Amino acid sequence: MNKEMYAMPIGVPDSLRNSAESQSKPRKRRTSPKMYRSLLYFIISLPVTIIYFVFMVAGLTLSIGLTPVFIGIPLFFAVAKGMDYIVRFEQDLVRSLLDIPGRPEEYRVYTQVEGAGFWQRMKLGFQAEQFVRNAMLILGRFVTSIVFFSLTLTLVAASLGLIALPVLHQIFLQTMDLNILENSVFALFHIDWTQTEQYIAYVVAGVVVGLIGNVAIRGLMDMQRRLLFVAYDEAEPYSVQN
Repeated sequence: MNKEMYAMPIGVPDSLRNSAESQSKPRKRRTSPKMYRSLLYFIISLPVTIIYFVFMVAGLTLSIGLTPVFIGIPLFFAVAKGMDYIVRFEQDLVRSLLDIPGRPEEYRVYTQVEGAGFWQRMKLGFQAEQFVRNAMLILGRFVTSIVFFSLTLTLVAASLGLIALPVLHQIFLQTMDLNILENSVFALFHIDWTQTEQYIAYVVAGVVVGLIGNVAIRGLMDMQRRLLFVAYDEAEPYSVQN
């Protein structure tokens, strides 16, 4: 079998050379986020996305209201630039959580013109299509953060509550003489199990709910990646930065 090595032709740009070398290498399997990072992300995302949403709505409202005044139009471009920074920050955050390599510098476009003033730089950096997509992403991020936050807390609370139920039962029974399992599921369906067997059943149920929550949170994280147009392979046309 011929095992000759063929070099790239002389004069080929480094970007094409690097892309060809990356395609020749076997791709690594897509990684999943760690549980604690995903939990922290979904818990913090709700107040953060509220700030994003308030910034976008208040900024656009003020810019439209102040349009007759000179400050209205520069304020609009400033809010649009801030929205672009928000989307880029969220994309980079998802990449770091999912261990996805960042976008190469060659994909980043900087609109810098020598001798251009502040007003001209603002107009050159504004793209209507990108502005609309950023607005839709921030709005969708606000809605999904509420849903994901609720689902995450529900699954975590249910899992920890079932696992800690035997301990809580003993604490209330010894300190307050209160039997919180008097009207439990076992008593409702007339299942004659001993107290130890009931404890084991609750702990097993809590572990099962925790495993289900782990899978669900990983799925939510992958859904969040898709909503923010972050691709595992940066060669895919899957980003608002294109």
